Amino acid sequence: MERTEVLSPRLQTVASMIPSCETIVDVGSDHGKLGAWCLRENLCRKVIATDIHELPAKRTAERMKEENFEERSEVLVTDGLKGVSLSSDMTAVIAGMGGLEICKILNSALKSDDSIPKNMAFVLQPQRSFYEVRSFLSENGFSIRKEKISIERGHFYVVIFAVYNGEAYDLSDEELFLGPVILKDRPENYSEYIAHEEQLMRKRALGEKKCAEILKNWEKYL
Repeated sequence: MERTEVLSPRLQTVASMIPSCETIVDVGSDHGKLGAWCLRENLCRKVIATDIHELPAKRTAERMKEENFEERSEVLVTDGLKGVSLSSDMTAVIAGMGGLEICKILNSALKSDDSIPKNMAFVLQPQRSFYEVRSFLSENGFSIRKEKISIERGHFYVVIFAVYNGEAYDLSDEELFLGPVILKDRPENYSEYIAHEEQLMRKRALGEKKCAEILKNWEKYL
């Protein structure tokens, strides 16, 4: 059975950030939509889909079977990347969950026996806590290479492409809140995004000095 469904704008942006690779690890696999798309597009040879809950994992497995991808896929009921043997020719996709949860998954992988190999790629789409995610990435040696902005049903989504090299680096508060690549490259949807972020920043500035300082020079982001 061949499905012809189109990915949502958010997932389209996530998919556009995934490089051609040997294996894609889809964490929290959203019923296998993205993984099946990657296999149909021959973006990878294999997909490993993980989900902490049994029912979504079962639905992902059913989708892979329907599309005759059983031999090119593996579905695991596990927390994040636990139980996955990571390698540098993999790309891990962690999308559609809170930023703190993404940090927790990455931190757990870093501390595991296998750890994260150098040059392994990550496509991350946090729903919130961007400051914390970028802080974690920079402090733990994940080089942020690309950032894109997606708009879906009035909501803004930022997708980050990062590569692990183990070398920590510094980001300014502006870069941590708004995105180092976003500020540098001003990608598609930048104007709408920065207007939206200004509203959020003004609310946060009431209780956070960092945000108040950023707002003082906001015109340079326009």
